[in-house]
Amino acid sequence: MISHIITPDQCAACRLCCQFTRASQWETPSLTPEQVNFFRTRGIPLTHRKNGSYTFALQYDEDSLQDTCAPCPLLDHGAGCTLSRQNRPIECRIWPLRLMNTEDGSLCIAIYRDCPAFQNNETRERLIREASGPLLPFLLHLAKEFPASIRPLHPAYDVVWTANSSFPKK
Repeated sequence: MISHIITPDQCAACRLCCQFTRASQWETPSLTPEQVNFFRTRGIPLTHRKNGSYTFALQYDEDSLQDTCAPCPLLDHGAGCTLSRQNRPIECRIWPLRLMNTEDGSLCIAIYRDCPAFQNNETRERLIREASGPLLPFLLHLAKEFPASIRPLHPAYDVVWTANSSFPKK
């Protein structure tokens, strides 16, 4: 979706968004019912979220430290994500953008502050313009269709667009 700003190769080289510490497990993507079926048929373990959605289960060593990373089960360390872009979870397709709710419950679009691909101010500003301009209708559509992908605003994210009210949970 943003491959005109950053190439898939540049994005895949980092893999920051494909590995999760115990503290960042909340960032694992919510899966649509179709994705749940896809994952189950491939034997990928899933876990149920409090909001009713599913995500993939992460495999940590029992004695691993809090900051030890567990990779997405669909990450190939040599080639990147094994899913086609259109089959990836919503959060994966729009990364480093994130659908979030502000403290007052308003929907916002935020950008992950530490994404290595967007540390250059010019590239970051271009992404912000896209997110609050041409991509905005698509992002709002995703928020309506997949409310489980909306997370509470986190301090590691900068708000780039906000609405006056949030979408109701399904």
